[in-house]
Amino acid sequence: MKQFFLLIILGCIFLAALYTTYVAAPRNFPIRYHVTVSNGETLATIAQQMNTDGVIRSPRLFEIFMHILGGDKTINAGEYFFDQPLSSLAIAMRFSGKDFGVAKNKVTFPEGWTTLEMANHLHDIFPDFDTKQFLLLAHDKQGYLFPDTYGFFPTPLPSTVLNDMQQQYELKVGPLRLAIASSGHTETQVIIMASLIEKEAHGDNDRAIIAGILWNRIKNGMPLQVDAAPGTYSSRGLPSSPICNPGLAAINAAIAPTDSSYVYYLHDASGAIHYASTYAQHQQNIKKYLQ
Repeated sequence: MKQFFLLIILGCIFLAALYTTYVAAPRNFPIRYHVTVSNGETLATIAQQMNTDGVIRSPRLFEIFMHILGGDKTINAGEYFFDQPLSSLAIAMRFSGKDFGVAKNKVTFPEGWTTLEMANHLHDIFPDFDTKQFLLLAHDKQGYLFPDTYGFFPTPLPSTVLNDMQQQYELKVGPLRLAIASSGHTETQVIIMASLIEKEAHGDNDRAIIAGILWNRIKNGMPLQVDAAPGTYSSRGLPSSPICNPGLAAINAAIAPTDSSYVYYLHDASGAIHYASTYAQHQQNIKKYLQ
């Protein structure tokens, strides 16, 4: 009988040691950890990543838990968030049940915002957000960060935010590339023009007309003279890069502008737009609506 109890005690000690060594959360489990699983990413890759990050002790044991729980060689795609240390078994249960751990915060970026405005907005919502890193990574991406509503975890990484916004750009602009090619302009030219339109237009009705006017000015060798881009008063052609991040309506207007004889336009105090084909007509509009 004593030998039996001794075996039980030894077995419990062995299981406790096994749990502590391979199953329990590591002491260096990262605070507020999140991991992104892409479509088609293998279980082995994620297990190895979490082992490297100090989240699980044994990649192989984690894979075994996943198989026992009904998983296969892949994990449900998504971003998984852990606000406290968990054992390998508990983590496997989260992954197998597609339990991401926390609700995402909705963040909306309006059309026409600059990258700096986006960074400041992210910092307002997430006080610990690394705006300096975001701006460093996004220094040449203005115009290609698609304005939309996104869902981010409470501690989003700048690289994750940028990746989501660039993916959304591809999703929205990718189908337009044949039309862009047919427009006679490059994608870069279209996005730069769309960024100007985003700042100049006051609504859906005038985007395409303003686009046509600005393309007409370039065609006629005139300076664009766009107030939102002061450099366009002293030099001809488009700015060297987008001045903001345009939305789909402005991009479509830049691709398919309204053809007209107009070369000038202005907005009156109420926001209504007035067009002119000649400088004399434009001067008359200035006197009539702005003086």
